[in-house]
Amino acid sequence: NPCCFFVPAAMSNNGPQPMEMESQEKLMKNEDFSPELLKIYYEKFFPFLQMFRWLSYRNDPKSASQGVQKDFFQRREFTFVLQGDIFCRYQCFKDMEEYKAKVLERQPIRMEIGAVFSHAPSKHNLVSKDAYKPLERELVFDIDMDDYDDIRTCCTGSKLCLKCWTFMKAAIQVLKRALEQDFGFQHILFVYSGRRGVHCWVCDTEARKLSNEQRSAVAEYLTLVSSGAGKCRADLKFFGSDELHPSVEEAYKICKKWFEEPNGILQSQDILRKDLPHLERILEPFSVAEQQALKKYINEENTTATSMQIWRKIEKIANERKSGDLSSKQRLEAKVLLKDVTIQFTYPRLDINVSKQMNHLLKSPFVVHPKTGRVCVPIDPDGVNAFDPAQVPTIGKLVEELQANGGDVSQTSLKPYLHYFETKFLQHLEKTSTEELRAKTSQMGVLTDF
Repeated sequence: NPCCFFVPAAMSNNGPQPMEMESQEKLMKNEDFSPELLKIYYEKFFPFLQMFRWLSYRNDPKSASQGVQKDFFQRREFTFVLQGDIFCRYQCFKDMEEYKAKVLERQPIRMEIGAVFSHAPSKHNLVSKDAYKPLERELVFDIDMDDYDDIRTCCTGSKLCLKCWTFMKAAIQVLKRALEQDFGFQHILFVYSGRRGVHCWVCDTEARKLSNEQRSAVAEYLTLVSSGAGKCRADLKFFGSDELHPSVEEAYKICKKWFEEPNGILQSQDILRKDLPHLERILEPFSVAEQQALKKYINEENTTATSMQIWRKIEKIANERKSGDLSSKQRLEAKVLLKDVTIQFTYPRLDINVSKQMNHLLKSPFVVHPKTGRVCVPIDPDGVNAFDPAQVPTIGKLVEELQANGGDVSQTSLKPYLHYFETKFLQHLEKTSTEELRAKTSQMGVLTDF
C-alpha cells in the first residue's frame, strides 16, 4: 500500500525551509495560496491530460497495439506531500482519469515524480526487494539560487530579483547547449521551481534509460564549478592538451556573454567593488607589479571605476602578459587566466546528487509552490530574457482572472505556459515517441497505427 509519513521541514528533500519568500518586486499576499485556491486550481487549471501524455510516452493503457506497454504509466511513482509535511510515497495510477481523481481527492500541496519501476509502486511490499527496481526515468538537473549565495550581492537568503535571476538565465543556456550539442538530446524541459530555482528534465529515450553510473558520469562531465566562500576561479584542466576541452570553450562563450553584458553578472552584482573580497582573490595569480598597476588605476587614476571598467583593466594587464616571453606552463596558465573567473561566476551550479540516482524524486511541473503561491511553469530556453519569476502567476491571480472572464481558463495568464508546453515540448516529444513505437511494432511484425 502507498505509505504516508511526516517529515519535519529540516529533513525534507530541500533542506530547512525559510519562513517566507520575499521578492524585490512584490511580497507574497495571503490570498496567493490557500487550500481553497489550490482546490480550484486542481479542478480548473492543472493540465492532467498533458501531464499524462508526457509521462506515458504514447504508452496508452487503452491502446490495442501490442507494442504499447499498457501498464507503463501505472508503474510510475508519484509522491504526494499533504498539509503538515506528510509525505505519501508509492502513489501510482492506472490512467489519466485515476491520476486526476486521486489528486482532486487528496489535494497535495506538492507532487513529486519518480521513476518507472518494474512493478506498480503500490505493490512494492508484495514483491522482493531485488525484483522491485527502477527501469527508467528522465535525466534531471536541479539548480538552486542558494548555491550562488557566496557570489550574489543583490539579495540574500530567500530573496530574489531580476539581477540574481541572471545566474539562472546563464545556467539554462549553458546546460541546454551541452545537452543538445555534446550529448545529442532533443527533448529538454526547463521548469521554474516556483521560488528561486530551475529544474531540467531530459526526456529522450536514451536519457531515460541511463543507468545510475551513466547519470553520474553525465553529471560529473557537466560539473565545472563548486560553490564556497572565497572561491573565485574554476579549476579548468587541459588533460595533456594545449587547449581546453571544446565543451568548456563553448560554455565559456555563453558565460562571457552573461558575465559582461550591460545588465550581466559583473555589473549587476558589482563583484569587483572594494568592500568585497573577490577582486583581491582574482588578482592572486598576478605578479606584484601587475597588482600594483591595477591598484594604482583604482586608487589614483579612476577612483570611481565600475566593476566593468576594473575588469577591462584586468583584461588589458592579462593580454600584456600573453605577449611576453613565457614558458609552456605559463602560456597554458595565461590561456585560462580570466576564463576561469568568468566560468566560476557564471557557470551552472548543479546539485548533482539529484541527477545521479534514477529513483530520485523531483517536483512535478505545474504544481504550486506553497510558500509563494506561484505555479511551477515551463521556461522557454530560447526566450530566457523574457522570463521574469516575479510575473509568474500565483493561483490567487489565476482564480481572480477566472472569475473576471466568466470561467474561461484559456484567457488567463497561465495560457502562454500551457501553450509552450503543448506546442514546443509535448507535440515534438509525442512525434518521436510515436516513431519509436512504430519501429518497435514493425520489428515485432505487427502492423498498427498510433
